[in-house]
Formats: sequence, structure tokens, C-alpha cells
Amino acid sequence: MKKILAFVILVVLALASFNVLSLPYVRAQTNEAQVLSYSWYIAPSTTTTAEYINDVIAVGEVQNTGSTTVGAIWVTGQTYDSNGTVLASTEAQAMATNLVPNQKAPFYLDFTPEESVTQDQSWVPNVTSVTVSVATITNASDSSTQYTGLTTSNLNIDNNDGNYTVSGIIQNTGDQSVEDVALASTFYKSNGTVIAVSFTDLGATLVPGQPTTFEVTPWDNTATLSSEIESYTIMVQSIPVTPTATPEQTAQPTTQPTSSPSGSPNPTKNPGIMTSIPPYALVIVVIAVVAIIAGLMLLRKRGKSYHIEASTTPQPSPPQP
Repeated sequence: MKKILAFVILVVLALASFNVLSLPYVRAQTNEAQVLSYSWYIAPSTTTTAEYINDVIAVGEVQNTGSTTVGAIWVTGQTYDSNGTVLASTEAQAMATNLVPNQKAPFYLDFTPEESVTQDQSWVPNVTSVTVSVATITNASDSSTQYTGLTTSNLNIDNNDGNYTVSGIIQNTGDQSVEDVALASTFYKSNGTVIAVSFTDLGATLVPGQPTTFEVTPWDNTATLSSEIESYTIMVQSIPVTPTATPEQTAQPTTQPTSSPSGSPNPTKNPGIMTSIPPYALVIVVIAVVAIIAGLMLLRKRGKSYHIEASTTPQPSPPQP
């Protein structure tokens, strides 16, 4: 029984190692980022962002206060009633990645019924306060950097009809082509507190020198919210276009090629293309092999023990004639 238990433990350790190695690399020092300001409101009937109408929404801004670039910043929020009882909790990632030191990014927290103590919206009228803090910070990979060649110009604000709108031009003033250009916008009250945010994915690909127009409005915008906006910031992000290798031209044969038998031959694998294997995959394979070998040895030893025990058991003598 002990040997079987040992075998089971080895297998469990092998499976556990897979789960541990597949987790993203997360920093423990959450003090490398800070929530600067936030506010909360009830999602209006015109919302196209919140999961449900009348959800509690918290919007704000987080800043990289460390000395190195971070991959992503996650924030967590809790809602409370007048007695200090937690009514709902949720978390979300800030709307930007690879934040350099001192850079800021907006966030949007949606407290859905499924994340509340009642599993519905009956708790919403009892909310008296909301708190938001940094939950986790992920490390940026060595190759993760922001492209700084995108600039905005000709910015214009339109707030005459109660719908705050910012429009303008984004131009690629750098020397690299980019794609998936997106805008993370933060809107502030007169005291500097974040009152609204938005994320606009233009889906544009811009070559060096190319411009494109944009227009952004706050999420969950209402006439009341628009009237309270005093200023805004826009953060532009993109993904560098990976150049595609140009296939080599094959010289045409000068003689008539010999006809091949009917049927399509199997394609030859290009030796220049290799499938990359993550380093942790090799570790998992080694652990799994060790677990299997150990299990087989235990089972084999158990079989030998049984064989010896059976061979040393006295056999009954045949009846004498």
C-alpha cells in the first residue's frame, strides 16, 4: 500500500509542476504601482460597456511608480455598505501594457451581480463606498517595449450636445510600421479626479509617415458626466508589424524535367523552420518520465516480492500410493 501511495504522490507532483510552470511571472511587490484617483457610479441605461445596466462601475488611473518597465497592472475593487460589509468584489487589468516608469493608464471595474454576496443587484442601493488597490503586477519581457513614433495633433473637443467627444489625427512619425493602433483615454474632473475612461481600438496599420483620424468619447457617457469633464489624456499604443520573410526564387531548370509517377508526393519539411519548445516543457517531460520509471520499478519490485513469497511456500506432498 505504501508503494502505491508513493507512486501516486510522484504522479501528483508531476502534474503540479505543469500548473506551476504555466503560471505567468507575477511580481510580489505591488508597491511598484499606485492607484492615483478613482470614482464610481451606476451604469446608465445607455451603457454599451457594462455587463448589466445598473452595475456599480469604478473608473480610475494607475501609475507605474517603480524604476523598470512593467508588463501589466491588475487592480482589485470592493464595494461596502454603511456598516463596512463587503457587498461585491472584482478585478480588472489597466488599459495598457509595458508601462515605463511614471507612466499612467486608466482602468474600468465592473461589479457584476455574479461577483456580489447576493448574486443579483439587490445590494446596489446599499453601496456607500468603493475602494480600489493594486492587485498584481506582471514583469515585461526583455523584448516588450512601446513604440514611441505615434503622435497626436489637430485635437478638437466637442461638448455642445452633452456628449463629450475628442477628435484628432494620429500620425506615425517613426521609422517602423505598426498595426492594431488603440487609444486609452482618461477624463478628469476639475479637481483632477478621474471621472470617465474609454478604450478605442482603431484597428489601423500605419506605415512611417502615414496619418489616420480618430474620435473618442467616454464610456457610459451621459449629459451630466460630460458637463463635469474638465480635461483629458490620450495614450496611444500599437503593435510593431513583424516583417515577412521574402521567399527565395528558385531558378528554372534548363532541361526538361523527368515526369513523376502519378500521385502527390509527401511535401518535404523546410529544415529552416523549427517548432520552438518552451523550456518548461522539457522539465515537465523529465518529471513525467521519472514518475513513470519510479512507478514501474515499484510495481516490478512488488511483483518480485510476490514471486519469492509464492516460491518459498511449502507445497503439499502428493498422496503416497
